[in-house]
Amino acid sequence: VCSSDLVDGYDPFDEATAKRKWEILARAREHCPVARTCPRTDPGVTYFMVSRYKDVRFVLEHPELFSSRQSSTVTKNVQMAPIDYDPPMQQEFRKLLNPLFSRSALLRFEPEMRAIARAAIAGFLDRGEVEFVHEFAIPFSAGVLSRVIFDENDEDKVAAALKVVSVLALDPSDAAFSALAELAAGYIARKGDSGSVADDVLPAVANGQVAGRPLRPDEQVAGRPLRPDEQVAVITVLFLAGLDTTRGALGNIAAHLARRPGLEARLRDPAWVRRDMDEFLRFESPVAIMARTATQEVELARHTFREGDRVLVNYGAANRDSRQFPEGDTLDFEVPRPGNMAFGLGIHRCLGSNLARLQLEFGWDELLSQITNLRLPEGYEVRYETGMVHGPAELRLLFDRGGG
Repeated sequence: VCSSDLVDGYDPFDEATAKRKWEILARAREHCPVARTCPRTDPGVTYFMVSRYKDVRFVLEHPELFSSRQSSTVTKNVQMAPIDYDPPMQQEFRKLLNPLFSRSALLRFEPEMRAIARAAIAGFLDRGEVEFVHEFAIPFSAGVLSRVIFDENDEDKVAAALKVVSVLALDPSDAAFSALAELAAGYIARKGDSGSVADDVLPAVANGQVAGRPLRPDEQVAGRPLRPDEQVAVITVLFLAGLDTTRGALGNIAAHLARRPGLEARLRDPAWVRRDMDEFLRFESPVAIMARTATQEVELARHTFREGDRVLVNYGAANRDSRQFPEGDTLDFEVPRPGNMAFGLGIHRCLGSNLARLQLEFGWDELLSQITNLRLPEGYEVRYETGMVHGPAELRLLFDRGGG
């Protein structure tokens, strides 16, 4: 592990160094491919951060060497399933959930996604200004998740879910997790009574089955239903991951549009979804970091990881690695840059990537149908999140009405 004064002991949760984040990560890639880091969310524990694309990819594609059992630097009282699971149980859960989050399965929610976006826009349209994160990104992403996962016709129930999820977006505390877990448990119990394994998330979680090696010696191996704690964990992680990814990505794109007026024309062209979206996601990955644990001694980037070593994989740093993406520290739509890991790589590639992409597509389509000329107030400096999510913590924008 190198001893760069700038990189050694770097804390991705430290607001004091947040403004130098990209400088620090560039230095890490060049001089400290395995750097010691000390997240304040896990006091007293040293992590080893990998920042080069090839090294991060190796970690992500070798779950037998780097376990996901503790994928966060924050200990929660609700386990993250299937994010915290290794094969074969991780694959069993993905087999159950993947069909529910295919693009074709999610497109049936398009009218509702657009309606949720329009409702959020209506709340600030007449003002000519918006705090984008809390007035659009969170209500929109939380509203879509509430509808897609709970899929309730009862508006009061959806409103209750939206309230809990919105609180979780702002305060990912144990209390907020517990509130969501309690809500999810109630919904799951009701859906479970139907006995249906439908094309909806809650019935599938309530009545679906998984197989594979037991997590505990007393568990059955084949065809068992999900335990209650697993059911709640699945719903919790779907919300948490969905909120963070979409909220961050929406805010990152909005900030770029405000700084570079010419980008608006690109987003008004429907081709931006295929042509430009991945470059936005590569340049500023909304999921910044995740953790792994070495399961045995392994050599990587001239560093020997020992069994039990905690590893921090830095997606944001890897996605700017110029060894993989020419001029990686620039946002450039003219240079093809395939293969980014904004949604991860390997078996843990983001389950909700299709949902996130659709929300970006529909959200910006609805925004630009009603507003134009996004810009920052004079002298305003965007403040970004620290830690596991990358995106504006708040984003004040001015705009003109009438995007057309």
